[in-house]
Amino acid sequence: MSPQTPSAPTSTSAGLAVHRVTGADLVLVAGELDLDNAQALYCALCGALDRSVENLTVDLQGVGFCDCSGLNALLRLRHRALAQGKTISIQGPCPEVERLLAMTHTQSLFTTGRIRLDSLPTRAPRGHLS
Repeated sequence: MSPQTPSAPTSTSAGLAVHRVTGADLVLVAGELDLDNAQALYCALCGALDRSVENLTVDLQGVGFCDCSGLNALLRLRHRALAQGKTISIQGPCPEVERLLAMTHTQSLFTTGRIRLDSLPTRAPRGHLS
């Protein structure tokens, strides 16, 4: 696999696909982040966090819906990252996810993403399970 190429899905369940990008501490998430998928998301992101150096960027461009369970998974991940001396960045959230972060006053808890995705050849398609 070449650098910065999305891998096969790290975790999949109904409506969720998580791809770790080789050569970067970046995870592409696609699908819905809800009660049915929150634990699978958390487990997949914990694995990526544990392999990261200092910052894990979670790209949510492919996410069309996130409820409080999905948000809780991201907040639990942030707590785990802080315990490891790392940070979590969120980039590319859709307007619905941005609104959830704003309404819950949690957007400031996540740093701004540092990895540019425009150099990646592909993304995890919205709602697509590989």
